[in-house]
Amino acid sequence: MSITQVSPELEHDIQKVFESDSAALKEFRGNAQQRYQELPEPHFDRSSLENRIYSFIPIEANEPTDWQKAVESLVDLNGEHPLLVFVDDRLVHLGGLENLPNGVTVKTLREAAQEANVVALLGSVVPVNENKWIALQSAFWQNGVYIHAPKNAVMPGVIQVVHLTTQKGRGTFPRNLIVADANSQLSVLDLYVASDEVEEELHIGITEVIAAEGSQVSYGVITNFPKQTTSYWVRRAKAARDSRVDFTVGELGEGYTIGEFGSLLEGEGSSSNGHAVALGTGRAHMDLTAKMVHVAKFSQSDTSARGVMQGRADGVYRGVTHIQKGASGAVGEQSERLLMLSPKSRADAIPMLLIDENDVKCGHAASVGQISEEQLFYLMSRGISEAEAKRMVVWGFLDPVLAALPVDRVRQAVVQILERKMN
Repeated sequence: MSITQVSPELEHDIQKVFESDSAALKEFRGNAQQRYQELPEPHFDRSSLENRIYSFIPIEANEPTDWQKAVESLVDLNGEHPLLVFVDDRLVHLGGLENLPNGVTVKTLREAAQEANVVALLGSVVPVNENKWIALQSAFWQNGVYIHAPKNAVMPGVIQVVHLTTQKGRGTFPRNLIVADANSQLSVLDLYVASDEVEEELHIGITEVIAAEGSQVSYGVITNFPKQTTSYWVRRAKAARDSRVDFTVGELGEGYTIGEFGSLLEGEGSSSNGHAVALGTGRAHMDLTAKMVHVAKFSQSDTSARGVMQGRADGVYRGVTHIQKGASGAVGEQSERLLMLSPKSRADAIPMLLIDENDVKCGHAASVGQISEEQLFYLMSRGISEAEAKRMVVWGFLDPVLAALPVDRVRQAVVQILERKMN
């Protein structure tokens, strides 16, 4: 859908949402809308968005109510960590900013993008013309978080962001921009959840991370959307010389999800790690790609995934390591392990090494299967029931990634979600 394809009344409502934007941001949106109209539908090897049923109208949401209970099950609203809560793209809570180091900026992206220098960074990591859905998101995003750490700033805690969807049919298009200047350090935890009644909803999310020379950024993201939701997201970083960007990704939704995370390693000695965990239940479809592109010499990457599919869930995980010409001395490792708990579930692990340079080190490992009968026999021979033995194996399988989540309360909330879904 584009603005030119709706009624004049609805077009007025859509334009009203963005009327306070700066001239630079309006130009960015206009360019993105033009690209959306011109670009073809993106092609995915194992997934298709063309026949999905979803609805979205980018209009102003109603004033949110009764959101605290859902959010408090995930984070502490009065905790010491900086926290932003968005409900249907509206900022409803902003706390803990007094704990930010001097110079570190945390604000809504909508506010930050009133400045032309911030708008200039939008699309610098995830280009607007990359595909039709990215262009759509770039035209209609309504809010998100902007984080900027100046040179040498060190963030001792974790900046937490919660995006809660409660209203059906609007569509949500959150966008985040994280900028770490030279030798700075940041840790961000990003949570996406929706009410169970929000179905046939469209979610398109983009997070861009810009890591300057010598900086370190840790970015964790957890997503839990209900069935029949269509979700497409891209979380990508651009890493300069000697910088490091780490991803921890948890996909727990029951809808139809296509997602990509990874880094462009453009600076010599830059590095990036990515660790993902996915739990598919019901008829969930999860198509996840970890993509590391080595442009510079002596860059390093390491990605791993643990996926569990049950019911009639379908999981696809790709590990892509691309070492371009000129990136000599690069090191890239990847590992994919997927577990099927039901005879009707399906899982595919697709490792890919694209190597255009000599003098590099690359490796991959992939496995797809069911719970080991030997493991079950060992546990059951010690008096443990079959159901409990399976549970122990699954938790042992997922724990290495869950342990990387930086906030205890969030880790506990994720464990509770997993327990509920597996039961």
